[in-house]
Formats: sequence, C-alpha cells, structure tokens
Amino acid sequence: MPANATAPTWTLPQVSHVYRLPLFELIAQAHAVHLQHHPEGEVQLCHLLSVKTGGCPEDCAYCPQAARYHTGVEATPLLSHAEVLAAAERARAAGSTRFCMGAAWRHVKDGPEFDRVLEMVRDVAGLGLEVCCTLGMLGPQQAERLAAAGLTAYNHNLDTSPEFYGHIISTRTYDDRLRTIDNVRRAGISVCCGGILGLGESETDRISLLHTLANLHPPPESVPINALVPVAGTPLTDQPEPPAAIEAFEFIRAIATARVLMPRSKVRLSAGRLALSREAQALCFYAGANSIFVGDKLLTTPNPDQDHDRALLQLLGLKAEPPTPAARRHAAPAGAGGISSPAGKLAMHAAWQSEMDADRGRSRFRTLPPLAPAAADFCSNDYLGLTRHPAVREAVERALRDGLPLGSTGSRLVSGDHPAITALEAGFAAWRGTEAALFFSSGYAAGVGVLSTLLRRQDIVFSDAHNPASLIDGMRLSGAQRVIVPHNDVAAFREALRRHPALGDQRRFLVVESLYSMDGDWAPLAELAAACASAGVAMIVDEAHATGITGAAGAGCVAARPDIEDVVVATLHPCGKALGAAGALVAGSRLLRDYLINHSRSFVFSTAPPPVLAVQISAAIRVIEQEPELASELTAQARHLREQLTALGWAPGGDPDSPIVPLVLGSDAAALAAAAALTASGFAVRAIRPPTVPEGTARLRLTVHAGQHPDAARRLASLLARAPGFRPPAYARDEAGALRPAPALR
Repeated sequence: MPANATAPTWTLPQVSHVYRLPLFELIAQAHAVHLQHHPEGEVQLCHLLSVKTGGCPEDCAYCPQAARYHTGVEATPLLSHAEVLAAAERARAAGSTRFCMGAAWRHVKDGPEFDRVLEMVRDVAGLGLEVCCTLGMLGPQQAERLAAAGLTAYNHNLDTSPEFYGHIISTRTYDDRLRTIDNVRRAGISVCCGGILGLGESETDRISLLHTLANLHPPPESVPINALVPVAGTPLTDQPEPPAAIEAFEFIRAIATARVLMPRSKVRLSAGRLALSREAQALCFYAGANSIFVGDKLLTTPNPDQDHDRALLQLLGLKAEPPTPAARRHAAPAGAGGISSPAGKLAMHAAWQSEMDADRGRSRFRTLPPLAPAAADFCSNDYLGLTRHPAVREAVERALRDGLPLGSTGSRLVSGDHPAITALEAGFAAWRGTEAALFFSSGYAAGVGVLSTLLRRQDIVFSDAHNPASLIDGMRLSGAQRVIVPHNDVAAFREALRRHPALGDQRRFLVVESLYSMDGDWAPLAELAAACASAGVAMIVDEAHATGITGAAGAGCVAARPDIEDVVVATLHPCGKALGAAGALVAGSRLLRDYLINHSRSFVFSTAPPPVLAVQISAAIRVIEQEPELASELTAQARHLREQLTALGWAPGGDPDSPIVPLVLGSDAAALAAAAALTASGFAVRAIRPPTVPEGTARLRLTVHAGQHPDAARRLASLLARAPGFRPPAYARDEAGALRPAPALR
C-alpha cells in the first residue's frame, strides 16, 4: 500500500496487482484492513426510494427508466412530501440509518420540483437519518442548496471504466460525471460513487474503474458496488449476445479490492444481490462490505426483502449499525408517548392517515366493493357456478338437517377430527390421484403453512416472478434463500439452477402456479419438471385457478401430467375458485400429510374449517366429475370473450382457453378509470394494481364463469370500445408471448 494512508495515490499497476492476488490472500488482506478502520460486525442498513420514476432522457444501456426504451417502466410524477416522509419513517423504524432518494432526471433544474426535493431533504434529515440523493448532474449552486438543506451524501456513479464508458452511455461524458462529483465535494457534501459490474466490460475495465474511484481526492465516503440486473427492453439485455452474468467470485474480488484501496469508505453491496448466494454475500461481508440496501425494491429492480436480510445478518453474527444520536432522539421512549399512551395512539393514527393519503395520491387506495349481479359479474372466480349449483346446495342443506354442526369448535389436534373433513380429504386424494390430502382453513394458510414448513433456512427456493402473495410470504417466513426466476422462462430457470448449485445439505425447490391468477397463462410444467428432474429439484405447484377446470376429471394440471408427479412433492388446491367454497387442500404423500400435521403452524394453531364446508366441497367435486361439460363450456366462453375483444382492437392477455382475461392498461389511474366506467354501466370489473401486479402493468382482470348472460361478452367489449379516453390496444404480445407496449404508444 502507498505510504500516504490519508490520501493514497494508487498507480494502475498497483491496483491491478491487488485485484489479481490469489482470492484467499486478497480476502484476508481486505478483512484485516476492514478491522483496522471499521467496527467489527456492523453493517449499515440503507433504504432507497424512487421519488420520480421513468421518463429519463439519457441512454444508459442498462437502465429501465430511460424514456427511449420499452421496459414497462412508466414515467410518474414526483412523489408527494407526505409519501416520502412516511417512507423515511418506516425505513428508520426498520433500522435503516441512511435514506436515499432517486429521481430519473438528466440534471437538476432550479424550480418547483427541486424546491420540493429540498423540502424532502430537510424533513428526512430532521428524522435523524443520513440523507442521500441521486438526481443526475449537479451545478455548483444546486449542490450548495442541497448542502444547506442538510444533505449528507450525493450519489453519482461512474458506472464503469473511462475506456469502456462510451459503449454504455452517449448522452453524457465521463468528465460530466467527474464534474458533478467535484461540485458535490466543493459544497461539503460527502460523495457516494461506485460502479456496475457485468455490463460486458473486461477485467481490465473493472481494475480501471476501481483505480479511478480510489484516486478521487479524497476517495468516495461511500462506494456502492452493483451487479447488472438485466431488464427486458434495455439494449444490454436485448442484444443478440447480452453480457454474461458477473461471476460471484469476480464480485467478491471487486469488493475486497475496493476495501483495500479505500479503507475508510463504506463499501456497499447494492443492486444485483438477488443473484448472489448467501455464501457469496457472506464472503463479501468478510472481505469488507459494510453497507447494504434493504427493502424488496431498488428504484425499479428487485432486491432481497428485509426478512431475508435480517435472517442472513443474524446467521452471520452481524448486526445493524446503530442509529445516530439524532435518530435515537426521535424514537418514542417506552412509557412516554408510546403506542399505549393517547399521544402515541394519535401519532400512530396520523401515520396511518399519511400512508393512506399517499395511497390515494398514487391511485392505490382500496375500498370494499358491493356484490354484483352474476349476469354482469366479470370479476368472480366461481368459474363453474358451483356456489349456486342445486346439487351442492342440496348436499349442504341435507347435512344441516341431519345435525351437522356449524362450527368445528377448535383445532383438529385439540377438538378432534370430524368425519366430514376426513371424508373430504380421502375423497380429494382419490380424485387428485395422491396418497393423501390435508384440509387447511384458507388458501393463504395453505401457501404460508406448506412453504414455511417444507423449506429450511439453509435451502434454496426458485420462485416464479409472478407468484401470488401466499407463496411469497411462505418463502419469506422459511428464511430460505429465494431466487426470483423470470415468469414462465424455462431457460432462465435452467440458468438459475446453474448459478445456484446445492451445497452441503442444501435442498432446492421450485415454486410455481399452474394457472397464473393475474396473467391467465399456464406454466410450462412439463419443461420445468424435466429441468427439476435432471437437477434434483423438488416442485411445489399451486393449482388455485386450475383445480376443477382442467386435468383428469378436473383435478388440475399436475393430475393431467402423471409424468411429472415424481418431482412434485406437494400441490396446493385452494377451494375458493372453481370449487365455489373456501379453505384449501394440500395433496401429496402420506408422509407429507403427517409432516404438515406435526410441523405446519398455520394448520396446528388454526381452528379447523367448519364441517359444512367439507360437505360443500365434496359435493362440488362430485358435480365436476359428473358434469364435464361445465369445463368445456367455460373454455368456449373464454375464447368467445377474447374474440370479441380482439375484434375491437384489444390485445387480451392469457392463454386462449384460460378463464382469466387480463387487459393491461399500464397506469393505476387508467385502470381505475376503466373499471369505474364499466361499473357505472352495470358491469362488475376490478382494477388490479401494484403490488398485486408489477409496476406499470395495472390492468382490468376479466373472468368468465357460468351464470354470465350469453350476450355479456359482446356488450362488455362494445362498451370498452366506446368508452372515452380508451386507446386499445394499450399492450400487445411479442414473439415470446410477453406483454409489451403497442407500437402506437411507444
């Protein structure tokens, strides 16, 4: 290391020598430097919020917020002051000590929007948090105004080496970036500056980037190291040969080199952590990384959720950096203004109101709608009309006349097993073709209970990006390493398997839906199962929207493909869709059933479903077996609705025979307006908005089901065509079947 430890001047050969040390030697050296300059075992938690998303005029080849690319990220206005302050308060309560705000601007302009950002900076700083902004290029005056408002740090990444930079960006120069960093430094604001690995650069380029960062005077106080998160629609991802994902050891090598070159800086694990195994992240922390972004989203790309990070830090014996004295002053003391006091209750109500006001401002506020008449109902999941089927009603009425109790009086392990539930489980297992089944109180309880029980903390679970909340929450509760796989992308799953091999006693699982509830498309189960079989991965399949309408006698997709049963350890069958009831059955082996009875908390500690529900579901299964024409008629209805919509210029999503027909409109406001127009005309149609669906894909989710008037599809399509402000098709399907903005709207 150069002799001048306060501001070393590193030559390129010196940096190259450090970077190319044998990996264990480099990590050991970096760890020693880290212990010399930083508290052992502390990690700073940071939160990043996009306060102005999309519409950026730059052409950064990796960025989904660039206006010229078609990534599904829609330009949105600057968030309100209340939204930002509420997010900062939540971040502080969750343990973050730094709150970062990003706006998709090319450069900062004086005016009302910048004034609002300055107000945000002042008030977030008032919470005792470090405040960082990334707003594009800054002039000297804007930097001084940010400093006066209390800004702690300004992020302005160099992205890559000076030599490779022109391959990635043409709308601003490397010198532009360095000029902004100089303006920030002169204003007395600390510098947050790092780069992105995996853009297609060479090892020499990575060395050159680190050399440039280390020779800023002084080096950045914070150095974020990112890995490229590929986003469809950006040039880097869409080119014929996109860059290969950065190898974990290369990422660790960059972290360790940054620590050696910049001993006093915070080195932050930033974007791309989802692609790193827990073991790779552990090596990064050992090599000197002492800061991470928490929260499941970084601007527009995914990030590990906070429960996953807490579990990882606890596993590694690391702890969150303590809050600053200013932040501690803002925490409510126990017994004095806490939640139990009137003042604390009022403050809590004010916080809730602030969050709901923010929801309203983003068209995210939800209310409970009234029931709709069946003939005009396009939102029900009662696909086969079994909630009103005479045979089902008769079975329930007969059971009640015979004295069937209305309630179960307790959990099954305490109050005992009712014969109606036992009979349902046996009948369902026979219908499904498995050894056994277990009845849960709801679909959500089944999803959370199965996944949090079968997955262990040391396991790896591959999750389709469009999985529903019950599966996501179950995976989070398990603590297993979660790898998000692009929706229905078999090639991406195979690549994820390659990047995340099982080590030691790790087990690997794949979790998917068979028919996706918001997209209306079927999972490629046979191809996924083949990949699982060759890699020793177990599948768990949620059949919520397939049960009753597909497969042998309506028993679902997996029942229709006995060739994939060998890799499927459990199928989930929520009963609130085509079965027309509630609760959920989990089907699999007798051993699976016994294991869940003994270990699944959502089963053990829940009151058993009422026996009358078991009678209703058993009767519904008999109807499905005896009246296969119900499913055939449903398929014909779905095709008819899609034909009507397509004829009027719409591009309905989903597979042709799926009863779920999404119309993607993009913005939350557009989806709400469309739903309101249809409701005013007597149709029950719901706007589905984030977080239920990805940002920028708010939609109308139309469903077909028995009981709809034969002419309802034509009238609905006609109304959509006449409604003011509608511009069908808002989205169209590309060659791969994915929804993209239609050419007219690009």
